Order: sequence, then C-alpha cells, then structure tokens
Amino acid sequence: MGHTSHGRRQRRRGLLAIPVALVCALSAATVGTPPAHAAAVVETSIGMRFNDGLDTRLSATAFRDAARSAGYTGTSHTAGRSADDAWMDGLDSGVFALFGHSNGGIFQTDEGPSDDQDPILAAGRTQDLVPLYANLRFFTEYLPYAEVDDMRLLILAGCYTAQSGQLGNFNEVAVSRGIDSAISFSGLVMYPATAYGTAASTTNYSGNYFWSRFSYHATTGVTVSTALARARTDLLAKEGSADGWDRYVIRGAAAAPGSVKLKPAGEGEPLNSRPVATPKFTTAAALTPVSTTTTQGPAGEPLTTVETAEGVEYRSAADGSLIDLVGTPTTSGDVRLGADETRAAAQEFVQRNVTGWDGGWQLVAEEPVSHLEGDALTLLTWRPVDDGHADARQVTVEIDRRTGAVTYLSTTQGAAAGKASAFPVDRDEAIRVARAAIGDDRGTATAVADTWNADRWTVTVDRGLAGRPGAEMPDVERLEIDARTGDVLSRTKS
Repeated sequence: MGHTSHGRRQRRRGLLAIPVALVCALSAATVGTPPAHAAAVVETSIGMRFNDGLDTRLSATAFRDAARSAGYTGTSHTAGRSADDAWMDGLDSGVFALFGHSNGGIFQTDEGPSDDQDPILAAGRTQDLVPLYANLRFFTEYLPYAEVDDMRLLILAGCYTAQSGQLGNFNEVAVSRGIDSAISFSGLVMYPATAYGTAASTTNYSGNYFWSRFSYHATTGVTVSTALARARTDLLAKEGSADGWDRYVIRGAAAAPGSVKLKPAGEGEPLNSRPVATPKFTTAAALTPVSTTTTQGPAGEPLTTVETAEGVEYRSAADGSLIDLVGTPTTSGDVRLGADETRAAAQEFVQRNVTGWDGGWQLVAEEPVSHLEGDALTLLTWRPVDDGHADARQVTVEIDRRTGAVTYLSTTQGAAAGKASAFPVDRDEAIRVARAAIGDDRGTATAVADTWNADRWTVTVDRGLAGRPGAEMPDVERLEIDARTGDVLSRTKS
C-alpha cells in the first residue's frame, strides 16, 4: 500500500530542510521507485466563498459526492485551505480538485489577512523545488514519478489555468510529475457571486451548475472528455451561455488523458489506450450503436444515451431529437479544410441533424478552439436573430479541420423560445443598473442583448487584475439584467 499519509507528511517535512542540490539528486534517485498507492482512492476538493463574493462551495461538495459514489474516500474543504495544507492534500490524493480564483500557473486556495498574504498553490518552474516564502507552494516540489504519479485526475477549475504565467504552467508540470489527466481552462470562467451568509444550496448556477452536471456525468462511467462536453451542453440549455466553461483543456501523462474516467484504476484497465479519431459522418442515424442506456437530463428527465462503434456518443430526448454528441478529434496530420470548407461542412451537418434549423439563422460565433494537444477544431454557433436580439435557441458545432468530422454538437433552447421579446430597458440603463448593483464605477462595462429564459442584457464589468502582487487574478463581474423591468436576474464573478 506504500506510505501512509502520516509517513508522507513526515518525509516531506524532512525534505524541505535539504539543500536544493541534494533535492535534485534525491529526485533523480527516486524516479524508478514504485509509486505509493495509499492516495489512489482518496479524493480532495477545495472551494469557498471568497471575500469578493465568488462562491465555489457547491462545486467542491458536488464533486466530492461524485467521487464517493465512484469508490473514493472523498473530502471537501469549503472554507478555504492554507497553501501548505492544499499542497499536502495534493500529495495525499488520487483525485484533486481546486475551484476558485486563478490565473496562469497560480491558484488561490484561501483568503489572507491582506492580498499579500493570500495562500497560493502554483505550478512552479524547473528551479522551484522548495517554497520561496510563506503562503506559496509549488507543484514542482512533488518528486517526479514518485509522489503524485498515482494521481488519476487533477481539476484546476478557474480562469486561465491552461495558460503559462510567471510561476509556471499547470499542464506542463502535471505531465512532468506523472499526473494521468489534468483539466484546465484557457480563458475566463464564471462562478456565482453571492452575499455573505448565502446558503451554498442556493448557488446551483453558472460554474457551480457546470460542475454539478460534470459530477453527475462522471458517475455514469463516461470519460472526463465526455463528461465535460455534456456538462457544457447542460449549462447552455439552462442559461444560454457557457460562461467560459466550454474552453476546457485536457492534458496529462496518460497517453489519452481525455479518456481517463473518475472510477479508481483497477486491474486490466489501461490508461494508455488511444481512442481512434472520429471519421466524417453525415447523421447520427448513420452511426452503428453498440450500447444504449437511459441517463438523466438536468431536470431529471430520461434521456437516451448511445455509444457507437465509431467512437461517437450522443444523447437524444424522448421525441428522438438530438441534444448533443461527442466525438474524438485528430491530433496530428495536415489541416486540409479552410474556413469556407469548414463552415460549409458544419452547416450541412446541422441541416441534416437539427430539427427546426434553417438557413436564416445567424452565425454568431466562429473561432478556433482546442481541448486536446494537437487537435485542430473550429467552433461555430448559430442563433436566430430578430431585431438585433438573439432568440432563445442555439446550435453549437465543433468540427475537425483535418477531416471535416463533427466532434461536438449541442442544440439547446431557453424558456423564452418562440415568445415575443421587448427591451424597454436600453443598454445604458442596463449598465447603470449593473454598476449600482456592484457598488462602484470602476472598470470597463459592455452589454449584450438576447433572450433565453427572459429578455435580458448581459453586462460584463472588467476591472483588470486584482489580488496578491505578483499573483493577481482577473477581476470581472457579469450581471444579467431583465430588459423589461431592470431587475438583476443573476450575478457571477471570475
């Protein structure tokens, strides 16, 4: 079973007193040492309500419950964690999840008495083998291939965690330390912003909803890649926006880190399989089903979930309409499709597979995206647009520019679909209401109008960076303003 948690802690305390040169030698000497397995069935998640209102407690507890149902000993810390304790949690966990404020290479695990004292868990650079000062710890302190090599899944659920920063790159260090799969995000992501004393049970929206749905899907036995894609669809259906959670990135030491599953590794379950890339196909009906199961939709409704011989998985509603599908992109080879060809292939697929779609829908998003190392994907989103306001329906496609195969599709609609819209509250008034709700006039404000569950303005206020000097986090708030009444419908925070 390897070292106990106490033994690992004692060993690390002693190591921190060893000179850096000796640490390097010790690292080299232990590369061939069999990893400890006591941590393999331990899960730890960390979240909290931060002083600025960002509230991730529900994400931490939802994922803990999912891990427990999958066979882990799960623990969630919902009042923050010191940098030392968070680092030790990683050492002692087979699944480790962080939810909250972050930036490239850094994650805040608690609030300090001042910004200068905020606890930070950082990726670390090659030379960062011992802590530089209090309230800062590095992933690079873990001995390569010896201490977190049995970590199956690392979740870094915060802004820009897929990006490099002054204190390293989480994805690079995850690979170097032997972590099988690491989930990070390439841009801003949003969580509920709550008032002090708000019950965590009332915060199941935005990022908390995404992780609640991911946690459910992970318990059904699908890969982390599929669980992320389905949670993305569910959030789009609920709120009409992915809030940045669609920009997930999966890296790791396993040959196919996106194919890792939540359940603890068992005998005969390899982590080095390489799923075959999805071939181009015309309709879901053209695929060959190999299994069909019933899963639950966001409201508990039964959905038909199909796995196919082509490696595509899709969900459909009771009336047979397609909700979403997930495939596997290519990760090498020449990119053959230009922008026009990619758009045409995506539009043809949508025409064949989405009921109610027509050529009059407006293309509102078209941009390159990436989830797996080496993939070459384009995201395209269509929505009906009436009088300058997007309607409460949306189709999103991701297409492989090497093959023309669709690797993700979702078709969603909000409660306001088909209803007449009205925007008596104009853009300037929506921004004024948002600033009043926040309580200050700082930052740049933008407003976008659409309908989903109501006619709304989505106002984003960007104050730049804030927090501990040298480890600042994005300071962005987003508010939904009712376009008919001027009421604040929701408030989220980066």
